[in-house]
Amino acid sequence: MHLRTPTLRAILALLVIAFPAAASMSLAASPAATLASAGEFTVNPDAMCKLRESWVDHLLATYPQGTWAPMKMVLSDSDLALMGLPPRDVLLAQRYAEPTALFPDGSTQTVSVSALAAYAGTGCIGIRPGAWLLLLSRDEIALCSMAHVYGSPGSYEISTAGHCGKTGDVATVIAAVGNFDRPFFGLPAVSVPILLDFGTFVKSTGDAGIGKDWALIGINAPDQPLVSPTMCFWGGPIGMYRDTGATVAATLLDRNLVSGPTLSADPFLVQGIVHYGHGAGIGTDGTPRAGTAFYWTSTTMIWEGAITPGDSGSASNTLTGDSIGADRQAAGINTHIFVDPSLKTGIGYLASTRATLVTATLANGQLVPYPAPVPGAP
Repeated sequence: MHLRTPTLRAILALLVIAFPAAASMSLAASPAATLASAGEFTVNPDAMCKLRESWVDHLLATYPQGTWAPMKMVLSDSDLALMGLPPRDVLLAQRYAEPTALFPDGSTQTVSVSALAAYAGTGCIGIRPGAWLLLLSRDEIALCSMAHVYGSPGSYEISTAGHCGKTGDVATVIAAVGNFDRPFFGLPAVSVPILLDFGTFVKSTGDAGIGKDWALIGINAPDQPLVSPTMCFWGGPIGMYRDTGATVAATLLDRNLVSGPTLSADPFLVQGIVHYGHGAGIGTDGTPRAGTAFYWTSTTMIWEGAITPGDSGSASNTLTGDSIGADRQAAGINTHIFVDPSLKTGIGYLASTRATLVTATLANGQLVPYPAPVPGAP
C-alpha cells in the first residue's frame, strides 16, 4: 500500500523524527531487489568538495572576471557518481510521481515510507527554505536549492531561481536513501537514492539576470504535508524586508547594474543575512551560513558571505529587519555569484532577487525552527 494521503504521510513524518527506528521498517520487495530500510540522505563531503573545485574552475574559465554568474550547478555523469546518484540515462528513464528507489542494476522500486523524509539538510526534513532541488530534464541534470514558501496550508508553492527551471518543468527531491541488502556472496548492503517529483514550475522568469530571476513551484496535493515555511536552523521568515538604499557603492562589484541606489546612513540598510542552502563543498548536506547585506534596490540585494554553486535559488532572511522589533524577514532569492579569485575561498559577493518581486503571498515561518513539518503548524 502506498501512503499518499496527507493524514497518513503527516503522521508517519512525525514518527520518523520521534522514533528513528521507524525509518528502518521493512519496505515492499520487488522482483529485482529488496529495499531493506530507509533513512536520511547524506553526501560524502570530499566528493562535494571535488564538485565545487571543478565547478569553480568552470566559472572562472567561462565568465570574465568582474561579472556575475548564475549559481545553478549542472551535473555530468561523473558528477552524479560522486554524489552517489545514477547516471543521466537512468535518472531520465522515468518520472517519480511516487517515491522511487533506483537500484545499481537500473531497476526501480516504488516505496512509501521514504517519501516522508524529503531531504532538506542534515537533521532537517521537508520541502522548505534551503531544501535541495533536483532538476531532471532532457537538456540537463542540475542542482539548485529552494527559497521561501508562499500560499497557505494545502495550497503551498515554493520559490527558487528562475534560471533553475522553466514553466512546466518538474521539480524533484531526494526523498531519502534506502539500504539495498545483498546477502548473496556476503556482499555488503548498498545505499540507493529515493527520488520524488513533488511539484511543477508554475511561474518562471528564466535566466532574466540580476534582480529579475525568480520562479514558483506548485507543490502536488499529496506532498503538501511535507511543506514547512520555516527555514532550517535559522527559523523565519516573518514578513518581508522592503527597505531600499545602500551604505556602500556597488559600482565596482557589478558592471551589469547601470545605476545604484543613493548612499544612505540608514542603519537598517546594514543587515545581517542568515541563509541555508546546498552549495557544493560549503553547503554539503545543508549548512547554515551568515553574511552582511549593504546594497538594496527595489529588485536586487547584494551581500557578502559564504556561498557557492548549488546554492542557487536558496533563500536569505535578514537577521533583524527594516523596523524596530522586526525579526527574520524574507530578503531575497540567491541567484548570482561575483566572478573573481575569491570564488576559490568560498567567500564572495552574492546578488539576490528581492523576495518582494514574487507575485504570491508569503507564508510566514516560526522563529524557532523544527526538524520536520508538523500538521497545523507552519
